[in-house]
Amino acid sequence: MDVEAEVHVTGTGDPGFEDCFRAQFPVVARTAALVVGDFGVGEEIAQEAFARLFVRWQRVESPEHARNFVFKVAMNLARSHLRRRQRRVFQDSPGADEAPDHSVGTDSRLAIREALAGLSPRQRASVALVDYVGLDAETASRLLGLRASTVRVHLARGRRALGERLDPEDLRR
Repeated sequence: MDVEAEVHVTGTGDPGFEDCFRAQFPVVARTAALVVGDFGVGEEIAQEAFARLFVRWQRVESPEHARNFVFKVAMNLARSHLRRRQRRVFQDSPGADEAPDHSVGTDSRLAIREALAGLSPRQRASVALVDYVGLDAETASRLLGLRASTVRVHLARGRRALGERLDPEDLRR
C-alpha cells in the first residue's frame, strides 16, 4: 500500500480542516484499507469519514478530537463494509466473488495482505490502529468501542497469527 493518495481540498474555507485533512487522510485511508483489504474501498471510507467530520467541524475541540472522530467513523464504516461483504458472500453463488485487486505488485505485499485477511475484523482493526497508526490500546479501544483489555487481546492474537503466517523477510521489504 505504497500508493500515495493525491489529496485535493478546495472550497472549505477553513484552513484548520484543510490542514487536518491533508495530514490525516492518507493514514486514515491506508488504515481502512488494511481493515477491509482493498485500497480503493479504504479511500472511499476515509472520504466518507472526513465528510462527516466536516459537517461537525465547528464542534471539534482539538486536533486529537478530530483525529479520534475520523478514525472512529472510519473503523465503524469499515466494519459495516465487512458485514455487507460477508452477507454478499453467503448470498452470491460460488465463484462470483469480487475480482482480485491487481494494484498490489510484490510478493511480500501479497503475503501481508493475505495474512491480514486471515485475521478477524477486530484483530485487523486492532493491529492497524496500534501497529500501523501508532495509537495506544486505550485510544484504539475508544475508537473501536471496546475495552482496552479487549483490544490488547485482539492485538496479541492478531500479532501472533501474523507471526505464524508471515516470513520475517516479508516485513522488511
